[in-house]
Amino acid sequence: MSKKSTHILILKKEDSFRDRLKGFCADVGKTRVASDMESAFDLITRHSFQLLLLDWDLIQPEFSVFWQMLDNFQPDARKIALFKAPQLYDVIAVMKAGMNNVFWENQDSEVLKGKLKDALSQEKPDAVAHSYISQLAECLADRAVARKTSLFKARKEFSKTFLNQILKQQKLKHYQLAGLMSVTPRTLHRQLLK
Repeated sequence: MSKKSTHILILKKEDSFRDRLKGFCADVGKTRVASDMESAFDLITRHSFQLLLLDWDLIQPEFSVFWQMLDNFQPDARKIALFKAPQLYDVIAVMKAGMNNVFWENQDSEVLKGKLKDALSQEKPDAVAHSYISQLAECLADRAVARKTSLFKARKEFSKTFLNQILKQQKLKHYQLAGLMSVTPRTLHRQLLK
């Protein structure tokens, strides 16, 4: 996998470990960083990633909603939990939850770099070619309830998210999807930007 085609997301609140990971990741691919759940949700729904480095302390309180989001938008990404210093029961919980590995702040830099490259070199299953509409609707509904979003705004977010997912999974160009929907490309573009 080339550096140009490798995309990595780091969700970590603390600057020091996040910046250290960002330095390692910059050597192997394009890296995006989020320090809170809202930014992470936004990046996950808009971009495809091969590797997700996720702060367990941030995702644990909203784990079920977050995991559904990952299943819908990042089904073939490798997922690594980040800890300041994990306890054995934390590591067990993370692995049971479906994470592929664990990184912690005190690990040796060379070990982290090696684990990072290993995670990116592992075979990934083929991407699913269809959308799970009911799971997507449920996931976004849970998110809207948690945020206390109005029905109108939640419906707009679902439409935009669903259209972006169709574009990504079916590898369609904007004008092709606009043609299927019998709207102009400009109308589709406005819908995706709202």
